[in-house]
Amino acid sequence: MGLSTKLCIALCALLVPLPRRALVLPRQALPLPRRPLPPPRQPPPLPRLLPVLALPPRQVSTSPCPTGYTQTPSGSCVNLLIDFNNCGSVGYVCPSSYTSCSNGACSSAPAVLLPGAVAVPTWGGMFSVDDSYTTLSVPFSISMYGYSTTSPSVTSNGVVCLGSCSSAYTNGNLPNGQFGGPTAFGFWDDLMIYASTSQSVYYGTTGTAPNRNLVFEFYESHFGQSTQYYHFQIVFYENLSGVVDFLYYQASDGGVSATIGVQSSGSGSTITYAVNQANAVPVGTSSTNSPTLILSFNTNTGTMMQTSG
Repeated sequence: MGLSTKLCIALCALLVPLPRRALVLPRQALPLPRRPLPPPRQPPPLPRLLPVLALPPRQVSTSPCPTGYTQTPSGSCVNLLIDFNNCGSVGYVCPSSYTSCSNGACSSAPAVLLPGAVAVPTWGGMFSVDDSYTTLSVPFSISMYGYSTTSPSVTSNGVVCLGSCSSAYTNGNLPNGQFGGPTAFGFWDDLMIYASTSQSVYYGTTGTAPNRNLVFEFYESHFGQSTQYYHFQIVFYENLSGVVDFLYYQASDGGVSATIGVQSSGSGSTITYAVNQANAVPVGTSSTNSPTLILSFNTNTGTMMQTSG
């Protein structure tokens, strides 16, 4: 091959275009497949509507009256057997010539003075009661000689016991072994509650806590003497521990066969006011409605104070 031919081949090679390099574009991120959307939530079904029933008007309840009491139209509770202004029936007022309502009839017998008084269960009314005692539950503690209880016992013979009790009717000097614990002898005698009268032992509270008084009201006659009346109260105090008062309204024989005082036990400390003493207590009358005599016993100091009415 000649020189001219070689030069020609070389020149031709320079003139032949080189193959174009492919242009590489930057890779773009491919879109991810879309996650299928959940189906649209269905609203909860509407509650089934029930037919509306017309309700009767609501009755306003009232607290029931204690046993033995009747509710008046005004809502108060009255004892038709002893309430002078509701004697025998609601609204019947006894004429002024009478002193009390006794067993639902206007009477000249003593009137029960304690407001809202509740008779000891089964004592009085259709039944006579003689030489008995019963234990009660009271709303606050009463105390004598450092001993307290909410379960005192009351006797039909004029006595309130804070400890062991007795239905003994023959009175005597204090201390007396028939009564084992602290005892208040308001008028210890052979008393009796006669049937078909308003006679009984009543009890209840006066005042408001913490200054309440617990009152035991005795309205009785003497055994065998239904028209000899004995009407007195024994009072304990919520805010005066160890103090007990005796209030007298009527005592037909003046205390000639009665023991009056307090004792700590059957052989312990005592405060005696009278034992079988004539005129120890004013006789009073059936119309007496304020105390003729008040005896206040302080068992903390062993002292007694006497106040005449």
